[in-house]
Amino acid sequence: MGISVEEGEWAIVGGTGQFAMGTGVIYKKFHEQRSDGNIIELTVHGFCPMHKGSRSLPTKVGPWGGNGGSDKDIVEAPRRIESITVSSGTIIDSIKFSYVDQAGQKRTVGPWGGSGGKQNTFVLGTSEFVKEVSGTFSLYGRDNHNIITSLKFVTNMKTYGPFGQAKGTTFTIPVQKNSNIVGFFGRSGIYLDALGVYVHPL
Repeated sequence: MGISVEEGEWAIVGGTGQFAMGTGVIYKKFHEQRSDGNIIELTVHGFCPMHKGSRSLPTKVGPWGGNGGSDKDIVEAPRRIESITVSSGTIIDSIKFSYVDQAGQKRTVGPWGGSGGKQNTFVLGTSEFVKEVSGTFSLYGRDNHNIITSLKFVTNMKTYGPFGQAKGTTFTIPVQKNSNIVGFFGRSGIYLDALGVYVHPL
């Protein structure tokens, strides 16, 4: 939509088919005048939400840590993390989180790990998302297994942590500019042995 001018902008206010609910801007620029009509240049920047049927699924990245404990994972594909609870002292004892799945249902997972440590809970704002997770893992305990010893979460607004004590091998899980971390998977027993993430486009 917009008035017809030689140079300027039009607004994209909708679409059909796969581009239903489209929005954006079209930039119009005069290019060349000819006897059989003018040539204009259009630069289109259009955006549209994906339909439910064509929604992409998140991908797994990782995990990092040890191979002790048992596998931990989520049942429904995640769309957005709402809150994270980390219990820690000198190591990461457990992690618990709530997320919204692809169908819009809120789900709570965990705790994965033991009951020790001090609980730290943070709730993400409506426009806040996790863009990086980092931490360390090291040999620990009588069994001398690798476990997660520290965790830090970076969102588009702030940093949470580090929780635990940064000792051992470091790892960082950044995501691409137009993606975010929407859930976790890993391994746990009496501690959090390993942690990986689900990544999804914004």
